Amino acid sequence: MASVLLAGCGVGRRRLVAAVEEAVAEVEGVRDVALETGIGGTFERRMSGTVAVEAGDRAVGVEIYDEAMKALVTVIHEELDDSGGQSFRVGGVKAVLTDGEELTAMVLDPEMSMPNPRLDRVTAGSFYEKYGLG
Repeated sequence: MASVLLAGCGVGRRRLVAAVEEAVAEVEGVRDVALETGIGGTFERRMSGTVAVEAGDRAVGVEIYDEAMKALVTVIHEELDDSGGQSFRVGGVKAVLTDGEELTAMVLDPEMSMPNPRLDRVTAGSFYEKYGLG
């Protein structure tokens, strides 16, 4: 419960971002990470930013991005309680390849139970099954 409350305050958000950035930076092929958290228009917690990857080839970039998102989602899962982690919005985290191409979370096939999924609705929980969490 304390982690849920802490994640809503400035200190908790900074701690969560630092933990996520550290985990993502350790992924082979990631050259830079710049993330931030905030509260969305409907008071949902969200993370956005970029993961710069050392890949000009799209297929390789998707693989690195997938590993980076696995690290990101795993930290969220470990740091927040189940409902807080599941509902945490992560669709604003994109990868940038060395040639400038941007990849969004949709290339990773998040589990979305809606007919027209949108990036702003992609949650950490959308990846729990894929990454063996929960």
